[in-house]
Amino acid sequence: MITLEDYQRAERELAVRESRRGWRIHAAIYAVVMTALTVLNVVLVLTTDADFFWFPFPLVGWGIGLAMHYLHGVRWAEREIGARQARIAKLAAERAGTAADLPG
Repeated sequence: MITLEDYQRAERELAVRESRRGWRIHAAIYAVVMTALTVLNVVLVLTTDADFFWFPFPLVGWGIGLAMHYLHGVRWAEREIGARQARIAKLAAERAGTAADLPG
């Protein structure tokens, strides 16, 4: 039989693993798309009369989103999952207390 602590530990480990996998996928897509956009912009500047390098704008904008994903999905994942589990435990305790007060 598993204990509540075993369950919480396993849930936390699984959630962290999924969060890290999600960030790695996001980072890989970011790298591919930003490489393509950079190459496209450079080729257009070299082969047309365009003279503006615009690729840094999506690079920085999406990079900020990727950084936030890293912070919340990888760096602070343990803390956020622990806080979520504490809120669930508190809600369950409140409901158990309410149920115990009901007659019959």
